[in-house]
Amino acid sequence: MAEGEVDGTQGRDEREKANEALGRLDATEVARAVSAFARENPHVALAAAAGLGFLLGGGLTPRVLSRLGSLATRSYVKGSLAHVVGTLLDEQARSQSQLGSSP
Repeated sequence: MAEGEVDGTQGRDEREKANEALGRLDATEVARAVSAFARENPHVALAAAAGLGFLLGGGLTPRVLSRLGSLATRSYVKGSLAHVVGTLLDEQARSQSQLGSSP
């Protein structure tokens, strides 16, 4: 069996398992669970509903995706640089204190 055939078989098996699991779900139980979650966490439920409505309404255009990616990248780089600079400063302070305390 070729590698592509193995991947296809695994994908089919996973889809069958997912369909089987979804078939065992009871719609009324799912509705009760979602309703209970929404009552306990109304802000999260509203945010999820707004996000889902935005996605289903076609709001996730390539331009929006580009901006979101840019924002996420900037945030990640900023946090990473802050971590690296903080680590370097800590190491430098430690080495300075070790030099000052040596006889």
